[in-house]
Amino acid sequence: MVNISLNFDLFNNYYYFYERLIVLLFSLVPSLLIVWFILYSDRKDKEPKKNIIICLLSGILTISLAGYFEQLVANYFSNQIILTIIWALIEEISKVLIFFMFIFDNKHYDDIYDGVVYMTLISLSFAGLENIMYAFSESTISNSVNLAIMRDFTTIPLHLISSIVIGYFLSLGNFSKDNKNKNLNFFKAIFFGTVIHAAFNLLMGFLGSLNVDLNNVIQTLLLQTFPILAIMVILFYIAYKVLRETLNLNKSYVNNGKFEEKYSYLMNYKEYLISSDRKKRVDMYNVTKVKNKKG
Repeated sequence: MVNISLNFDLFNNYYYFYERLIVLLFSLVPSLLIVWFILYSDRKDKEPKKNIIICLLSGILTISLAGYFEQLVANYFSNQIILTIIWALIEEISKVLIFFMFIFDNKHYDDIYDGVVYMTLISLSFAGLENIMYAFSESTISNSVNLAIMRDFTTIPLHLISSIVIGYFLSLGNFSKDNKNKNLNFFKAIFFGTVIHAAFNLLMGFLGSLNVDLNNVIQTLLLQTFPILAIMVILFYIAYKVLRETLNLNKSYVNNGKFEEKYSYLMNYKEYLISSDRKKRVDMYNVTKVKNKKG
């Protein structure tokens, strides 16, 4: 979402200790459950614990990066629609930067599904911390819990779904045989991730601007509940299609099969093992390992 503020107060004087725990639970549990499901889905080819921990702690850095640049661009743009799009772009770029900093050149990033796994962990770290910040920006326990629950069913799925799309394209780029398709898919990762994120924020902003009498059940259903449900159904459908395609491609990749024509530029696992990308990653891993031993 937008308007991130780093000036939240985890120890808000309005809250008792048990109330803080309640807000934390409502803010974090959904993200943690999704994290568990993602790791469970990848249980046959588990990622190193070090990589998982880095991704789960990355929210601190991504929130800081995004918050800084969002506040910076706010000084130059006054149009809310333009700002919403730019802020969505900044958040997605911040998450992709973390991916490239800590995961992309890692030797354990060795199959197509890994791109989705790592990107979703990075995004959920961002979404979970962002959820806490928004929840604790409220002054009452009821407002905090209500906001956390609302975001649990809207914003957290948004970050999850955009990260699935981004992770899919990052892997298409990573396992491309040529630089043209590599760079094109990296561009698509940021472009489509931003489109999904910005469209969601703009639609939610529009719904929030409607003059709806929340005591009127019909108005609330027609102008709030049903539109939000429709948006989320569309997003989950996109995620389902992309995730299914990722799993199908990964199956062909791992089994060293042939890809259909539109994916003919992809390497299979046997080709990846002898590629320059793989050699570079193994060399980097070995150099780091030697340095750690000397240290």
